[in-house]
Amino acid sequence: MDGPTAGDGLRRFLEKVQPVLDWLSKSLGMKKKSTHPLASAESLREILDQLPTGNGLKALAELGDWLAMTDRPDLDPADRIHAIRALDERSERFSREVMFDFLSCAPTHHRAEQTWFTLTTYLGQAFDAYRHALRDLFEAGRPQERDKATATLFAARALHAITERKKLMRMRYRAIEPALWSELYGAYQTAEQLGVARKSVKVPGSAAETSAYRELLAALWLELAPISNLDHMQMEYLDRVVRELLTFFTVREAPDADTPFVVDLAQASPPMRWSRDATSRMSQRFLGPGQVYAQLVSLVRTVRRTRALPVYLTLEGLEGVQSCVNLVEKLILHWSKNPPRRVHDRAPLQEPLEVVHGYREIRRMIAGIAYLRLTEGKTRDELSAQQREEFSRYGFVAQPREGQDEVENEVDKVRAMIEAQNRQMTLEWLLTDQSEFGCGAIALGSIQWMQVGILLGLRWGGQRDWRAGVVRRLSRNAKGQATVGVQRFPGVGRCARIGALDKRQVSVFERSQDPGVSVYFDAIALLEDRSVLVEPGVYADNARFRLVIDGKRSTIKFLQLLERGVNFEQVRFELEPESLA
Repeated sequence: MDGPTAGDGLRRFLEKVQPVLDWLSKSLGMKKKSTHPLASAESLREILDQLPTGNGLKALAELGDWLAMTDRPDLDPADRIHAIRALDERSERFSREVMFDFLSCAPTHHRAEQTWFTLTTYLGQAFDAYRHALRDLFEAGRPQERDKATATLFAARALHAITERKKLMRMRYRAIEPALWSELYGAYQTAEQLGVARKSVKVPGSAAETSAYRELLAALWLELAPISNLDHMQMEYLDRVVRELLTFFTVREAPDADTPFVVDLAQASPPMRWSRDATSRMSQRFLGPGQVYAQLVSLVRTVRRTRALPVYLTLEGLEGVQSCVNLVEKLILHWSKNPPRRVHDRAPLQEPLEVVHGYREIRRMIAGIAYLRLTEGKTRDELSAQQREEFSRYGFVAQPREGQDEVENEVDKVRAMIEAQNRQMTLEWLLTDQSEFGCGAIALGSIQWMQVGILLGLRWGGQRDWRAGVVRRLSRNAKGQATVGVQRFPGVGRCARIGALDKRQVSVFERSQDPGVSVYFDAIALLEDRSVLVEPGVYADNARFRLVIDGKRSTIKFLQLLERGVNFEQVRFELEPESLA
């Protein structure tokens, strides 16, 4: 065995004197140099300089990861404050880029989920960093005057981050967990205890000054809007409208006739309608629309007259005038003293609901049922040439194969194929209630494609025909299940095609062989409503079309675009006098 070395002796000596050195350092005000990568200005500057500025998603993710490291014990409070401010200020540009990317994507696109996840993750990390820094300021006792500015900024930024994160969750129709409400109210109460809750300050990413109090109100009023009826763009407009009009809302510490809503800062729950029979508590605040109604009426009149949005609602590169008008009209109704009640009562149900989504898939279902009904009890030879030609365009070919002897079995084979494919395309939900023109359901299975304004095909109760409807409401119940409210179109849709009678520029693959028709489009005819459902982009003012249903032709003229949804347009039409054979 080797004997002790000189290195072993030195190590034993250092172990003995280290406690003495630590005591001297503490007594003399000396501190040990931190090895944290954010502890020095040089290393922090190097981290910021090495961010991938050409990739906003990656840069924001890296900044969030660095913010998550600011709560380590080897980073002293002064360095922590400096690092948080520098990192979050640098995030402003990337947050703006990623948010624009998210808003400009179709909500069902993979890019939308990717940008949404990056934003919500970063905002959660920013909130945690600012909350922990606020905790340090609070535990240090009453802050010195020079620390009040830091506390004001951090309180406002913490509330701003969690409010933005909650908005993004609502944009994806995600449930808000009680923990988020607890964190929101807790951060605000810390700001009140520090005496900075109502002090205004400029935060990264905000054009105007804000405060912890204003951010709390913005978070509350977003929840008191009809958010389950809004798409993601309208949710962004809602946030901007609320922030612009915050001074016009009413907030009181005791309930009265002008404050129909209440929030309890001691409860981990959202604001809700106030029950006059309830007993108020010190931790409650009572909210009302105040003078907002008049401001909203003025806003919608101005936008309708000018067909332009005010600066605070303008999203550069994104057109949304009509979407914003629709939002403000909903707010006017929802926040009025006498909000609208349901026109048609809904009867509770518990039965299976068949659902199909996607415009072409819905139309294919309607065509399939029409084909099954037409061919019921018939052979191929009993179908007219016109019927076979029309249904071949719908995707169901009933032509005999060359060399086939049992021609009469061809129809049965096509029928079996249609029924099998229909079963594969159909989702099974649970129907929970029904009214004359609407229904409610619990969506079972994956609904990544779901959003307000999307067209659905519906069938229940042993019905054979598919009916078309639009998702008007989307939220989550207490079990986390997606609950869907659907408005149905009147009547049963008919599978149709419309041929444009104008001179459209089309490719040789789309060109029609019919005289006078430049191109044909798929359509679902709602004859009871004198309207057609078509794919986005078909509508043109006063355009004339040849409407074909079951081989019968007529000429129609577009009168009005009733609605432009996510995957459809509904157009009112009139029949022209002449009838085409």
